[in-house]
Amino acid sequence: MIACPNCHTIQSAEAINTGRMAACPQCRKALRIDVFNAFLRGDEPDAASLTTQAQGQAECFYHPGQLAIVPCAACGRLLCAVCQVELEGRSLCMACLQAGRDKQKITGMQNRHVRYDEIALALALWPLLFIFPTLVTAPAAIYYVVRHFRTPSPLLPKAWARNLVAMLLAGLQMGGWIYFLALKLGD
Repeated sequence: MIACPNCHTIQSAEAINTGRMAACPQCRKALRIDVFNAFLRGDEPDAASLTTQAQGQAECFYHPGQLAIVPCAACGRLLCAVCQVELEGRSLCMACLQAGRDKQKITGMQNRHVRYDEIALALALWPLLFIFPTLVTAPAAIYYVVRHFRTPSPLLPKAWARNLVAMLLAGLQMGGWIYFLALKLGD
């Protein structure tokens, strides 16, 4: 789809690659639209696209001699079937994919993930060194285990053992505080 730079009207296929100036049907601005054949081809690679470049066809930016099948949606470089990466319905080259990941511009790629099982285990384990914070962290650890027990983990597998250990330690801590308070109140 080629749009007029002036009024953004989509131009008809007859106006593309004619080699001459044509008027935009909306704003009547004179345009000459020349694109590589790979731009007009669909996103589905066929068997011919994996072979070497045919005479007069566009070639891949990264693999000279390979037939280009699609342009990169971010930078416009022509890509062969090997270089094309489909993400969020867009075809991207590896350089744009890497830049998008580094600058966190691509929403479909997460660089960090919250591990709730690790939070629960830390809340149950570390305060044992100081005893008194367990009054707050033991219930917090139980909350994290119960609240995020079925939260899906995007990349890493869930560690059920961590959740179980966190729940057990937090339960023992709360039980210890209940016992301690019962003894103190009983005196």
